[in-house]
Amino acid sequence: MLASPTGGTIVTISSVLGKLGASHLADYTASKAALLALHASLRAELGSPTAPEGAERIRTVLVTPGQLSTTLFAGVQTPSSFLGPVVEVVELAREIVRMVDAGESGEISMPFYTRYIGWLHVLPAGLQRVVRKLSGMDRAMEGFRGGRGPGADIKRQGLQQQEKLRET
Repeated sequence: MLASPTGGTIVTISSVLGKLGASHLADYTASKAALLALHASLRAELGSPTAPEGAERIRTVLVTPGQLSTTLFAGVQTPSSFLGPVVEVVELAREIVRMVDAGESGEISMPFYTRYIGWLHVLPAGLQRVVRKLSGMDRAMEGFRGGRGPGADIKRQGLQQQEKLRET
C-alpha cells in the first residue's frame, strides 16, 4: 500500500461492545476492544511525522456495529429492538464499500445509538449502572447456548452432513 500511487484502505471491524464490555462476553468484548486500540495506534502511526513515505495515501475505516443479523448471535434475545435494533449485514457491507470506493477515512457505527455510546463513560458510575440495567445489555446473553435460531439450524445440518460423508 505504501508503494501504491493510490494508497489503499485498511478496514478494521470491531464492535460497539468493544467500547462497553458486557456480561457473559468478556472474551468477545476484550478482543473487540483490542481491535479499537490497534486501529487507534495504526492511525497514529500513519499520521506521525516519522511515518514512511506513502502513509498519507492510506485511509482507515473503523467499523463498530451493534448486534448483527448473523448466526453467531441468532439465539440472543435483543434487549430492546427500538433502542438497539439488529443491524442487517448487507446494510453494513454497503456502507463499508461506499466509504472504500469514495476513498474516505472514518468510522461506521450502526445503528444510530452506537455513534454516541462513548459518552456513557462520561456519566457518573451510578448513572452508568442505571443505563446498563435499563438497556438490558448485561442480560442479553443469559441462558444463551448458541446454535439457536434458523441460521444455526442450517449450519448444524451442514455439519451433520459433513460428518456423514466422513463416515462413508
